[in-house]
Amino acid sequence: MYLYDEIMANWQDIKALEERIYEAVEEFLNNQEAYAMPVLHVYLDRDDMTYKAAAEDGLQGAEDDGIYPMPELIRMGEDGKPEPDIDKISDVANSWIFLD
Repeated sequence: MYLYDEIMANWQDIKALEERIYEAVEEFLNNQEAYAMPVLHVYLDRDDMTYKAAAEDGLQGAEDDGIYPMPELIRMGEDGKPEPDIDKISDVANSWIFLD
């Protein structure tokens, strides 16, 4: 992550990014067959200065580029079905948005 990509924010901004990441992971889980190499892509939209998160396929890069392997953001639920891993999602959001 580059320093100029880090914006100071408040708690609601972190929660909003967590929600966007959660929705992207759910999107993947609901349509896994559409992805050969699933990743989560987190990035700053410079037009409105908000962070975005999307399920992508085959996008290359590292965490510093906002690219996270999708399987790392999934855990097995109590019912034995895969679900978004809220703790890991929170870690990702908190690595992109810093409280002022």
